[in-house]
Amino acid sequence: MFVRLVCISLAILHAPPVQAFKTAPEYQLYDLDGELHRARDQRGRWLVINFWATWCAPCLHEMPELQRFYEDNRDRATLWGVTFEDEDRDAVVEFVERLGVTYPILGFGQDPQTGYGEVRVLPTTFVIDPNGRFHQRFEGPIKAAQLERAISGN
Repeated sequence: MFVRLVCISLAILHAPPVQAFKTAPEYQLYDLDGELHRARDQRGRWLVINFWATWCAPCLHEMPELQRFYEDNRDRATLWGVTFEDEDRDAVVEFVERLGVTYPILGFGQDPQTGYGEVRVLPTTFVIDPNGRFHQRFEGPIKAAQLERAISGN
């Protein structure tokens, strides 16, 4: 476990910065109920896209923080949890219900990669500005306060 944490930390430290996009990429995924979610439909609002998996301990640690952010910022931001699971949909549904997650979970059984940049570690979170362009990237677990600062410009 310690070795894995060190490897993830080194990957984060040596990761090249993500470049801002001149045009917003098309990005869309279905949620667990089969509803299509499109990044372009979120224009005018901040969009936070969090990549996670049930087997990722840091992902589980940050989920209550993401839920708090979702509840406190619904008026100006959308949050999507994009799962890297494709084995058992019912297990993912049960998992998020047990954790009390109410924000949309997308990506089950789909290629969850995003036009906003490569997902190298889990969790990874992209913050997309109201114009649909990349704003900020977080690798590793995050806190609600970090996301609030990201969307407030501080």
